[in-house]
Amino acid sequence: MRAIYIIVEGQTEEEFINNVLCPFFQSKGIYDVRAIPLETSSGHKGGDLKYDRLKPNALRFMKHEKDIIVTSLIDFYKIKNDFPKFVESKSISNKLQQVIFLETAISEDINNHRFIPYIQLHEFEGLLFSAKRGFEYFPGIPKANKDNIFQIIESYPNPELINDGLETHPSKRLENLIPGYEKPLHGPIIALENGIHSILEKCPRFKGWVELLISNMQP
Repeated sequence: MRAIYIIVEGQTEEEFINNVLCPFFQSKGIYDVRAIPLETSSGHKGGDLKYDRLKPNALRFMKHEKDIIVTSLIDFYKIKNDFPKFVESKSISNKLQQVIFLETAISEDINNHRFIPYIQLHEFEGLLFSAKRGFEYFPGIPKANKDNIFQIIESYPNPELINDGLETHPSKRLENLIPGYEKPLHGPIIALENGIHSILEKCPRFKGWVELLISNMQP
């Protein structure tokens, strides 16, 4: 395979892939990795993530280019109900198993071995809690807030498991604890400072996805 195309929800994930993931893939000999924001039929990019936007994008890429892997980096938090078997998935109480169930349903619906669906549990911002470095020198965080962030990091050996409550999901915690937090700007900076190896070490689902992509790119 020649390239990996990663369909993303928006600018935050796009910056993360370009600045954090791409250099890591390059160290593994994979030089063409592209973050592709969702695009509508009218050409509008980013915005509301719905399956009726994700699927046509994935199929279009694989139709026009036969030597690429297409995958996704989308959040489980507030995922839309038009995803395959969404209603059935709600009967699964374990959120990890629910995500795996949805990924399997997407894979079956698209039915192409070159598409590897990935849903981040619970959302991208959970990855930012993989290390303290990204927050230690972040300007403007009051000491009490920074101590709170460090306590969250210590409380979750796997930050992917930080819950999905309306006031406690990862991005809401960051908004509450970092004055002026702007997701597209600050999220990728924190991830870059933490480093990809900290994220891979602390986030097993994310690590499994990255390793799966690498293995599918091997000759």
